[in-house]
Amino acid sequence: MLLECKSVVVPRDVAGMVNQLKTYAKAAEKRGIEVGGLMLAAPFVSPTTRAQAEQHHLVGWFDLTGNLRLQVERPALFLDRTGSDRNGFRDPADRLLKSLRGPAAAKVVLELFDTSEPVGVRDLAGRAQVGAATSARVLELLDREAVLTRGEDGAVTAVRKRALVDRWVQDYKVMASNEVITTVDPRGLSHALATLPSVDSRVVLTGSAAARAYLPDGLTAVSPLVSLSLYAEDPVGLMDRLGLRSVERGMNVLVMRPYDEVVYARSRRIEGLDYAAPAQVVADLLTGPGRSAEEAQQLMTVLETSEAGWKE
Repeated sequence: MLLECKSVVVPRDVAGMVNQLKTYAKAAEKRGIEVGGLMLAAPFVSPTTRAQAEQHHLVGWFDLTGNLRLQVERPALFLDRTGSDRNGFRDPADRLLKSLRGPAAAKVVLELFDTSEPVGVRDLAGRAQVGAATSARVLELLDREAVLTRGEDGAVTAVRKRALVDRWVQDYKVMASNEVITTVDPRGLSHALATLPSVDSRVVLTGSAAARAYLPDGLTAVSPLVSLSLYAEDPVGLMDRLGLRSVERGMNVLVMRPYDEVVYARSRRIEGLDYAAPAQVVADLLTGPGRSAEEAQQLMTVLETSEAGWKE
């Protein structure tokens, strides 16, 4: 095995590291040494770095948190062990942004899904309504994570939207990032949907119902609609208007006060109802309960044909 040992590794480094390893492997083979595979070792290998390593055909990796992958053909061997998804080895002097948690980062992320490239740091900050420093730090993190491509002037020239939403949901969780009330409409989902247009306060649908709104005509959803997920400006008022009852079990309507008003600003109106932006819906489904992850995959497949950047 040809091993690359790094004190720190980020997804952006993987392609160059693999090219260097291939050069070493060719040199070894010229000396009659057979190389069985290329492998990465580091104190911590993040989920995004592992995905990049797999994409570049490394046979494996391991780190000090217990993440281990080794897959070779001769002899037939496959080892896969999960350690931590969080880096416990932090340099106190390292001030780089490590997380996309919080509304400011979410605003930049959501803007990247909708903004045409190229876009600079200050332009992106203005569109997302955040400070230029926040925009710069988020873009630097996403650049390290190999989620986007930047030009020599620092402007974003391409965004890998599937990779972007995958990176965002490492820090954003629909049930933890929002204030959530589990409720039941005794008269069923059809009653709730029919009553929503008469609600005075702002309400935005997300989750399964929103995914269906974005599916093309004739395409059947991968699972039946068994619950509604709603962002509500006034959760208590909404519950009173729809006749919802708070429950611990058997819920069919999830009422959420959103992490930020950006969910309202980016909503789209379809046939009289407001739906969260597709990227927000995907993130909510990926981190939601039940079969919602399968619905997210179906929606992303649809987005591949309608919006640029969703193929990777």
